Amino acid sequence: MRNDEYQKISKKITTYGMLIAVGAAIYILESYAPFPVPIPGARWGFSNMVVVYALPDTPLSWLIVLTIGKSLIGSLLGGTFLAPTFLMGFVGSIGSTFVMYLSFWSFKKAGLIFHSTVGALLNNLIQVLIGVQIVGTWAIMSYLPYMEIIGIFSGIANAIVAGVLIKRIKS
Repeated sequence: MRNDEYQKISKKITTYGMLIAVGAAIYILESYAPFPVPIPGARWGFSNMVVVYALPDTPLSWLIVLTIGKSLIGSLLGGTFLAPTFLMGFVGSIGSTFVMYLSFWSFKKAGLIFHSTVGALLNNLIQVLIGVQIVGTWAIMSYLPYMEIIGIFSGIANAIVAGVLIKRIKS
């Protein structure tokens, strides 16, 4: 490999390492933010902002690495690793990342708010369906409408912050 190829790879690894660190820090901090629906382990989903930020310029494989990294490190440092709420959020985040990627490349003109909100809505649906499996009752589905409303707000907030960061960093 040539020196410029090493520099490209080093820059990419450094950039995504920093995004994982920021995502993990937000993951931990958001556990302290009050959540409006009394659901154990429920979160706002603001750590997904780093995925939304990376979405326009990142291949799917690196988005998945980013999603897994921020979730694993955040849960390990936050003390929730392998808890049921971690598993729900982890699988939901991976599903959300896939859907945002597909949405972004299928509907490029839709904008980050659309893609982020679609991701948040799917994330919440997956989490509730996993919760149904863990608890063994469909009664948990009654939380879904509340979580989806909150997901719309967090999806919009994530996209707005990511959009501002993209504009400021590129200029």
